[in-house]
Amino acid sequence: MSFDLSEFLTEGLISSIDNGLIPSDLATVYAGNYLVKSLITQTQVTQVSDAIVAYKAAQVASATSEASATPATSTTPVTPATSEAPVASTVDNNNVH
Repeated sequence: MSFDLSEFLTEGLISSIDNGLIPSDLATVYAGNYLVKSLITQTQVTQVSDAIVAYKAAQVASATSEASATPATSTTPVTPATSEAPVASTVDNNNVH
């Protein structure tokens, strides 16, 4: 059994994307760098790209399902009442050393 560096790099990128360990933009840069250095093939870059698309789609689906499951709340901003007065500040530009 021999070690396949291109497979290791490709699977590592895909796993890191799927687990949210690295941003998709960074994974794209890594894949591009590996391709330029002939460490992975164009087919493997496509696999990484497909994993990024799938991850982003899953994120959108998850956010959509969470938003539909969350009860509607008021969007009226709440301003806390404080007894503190606003503080005025001034700058003395003539006293700059």
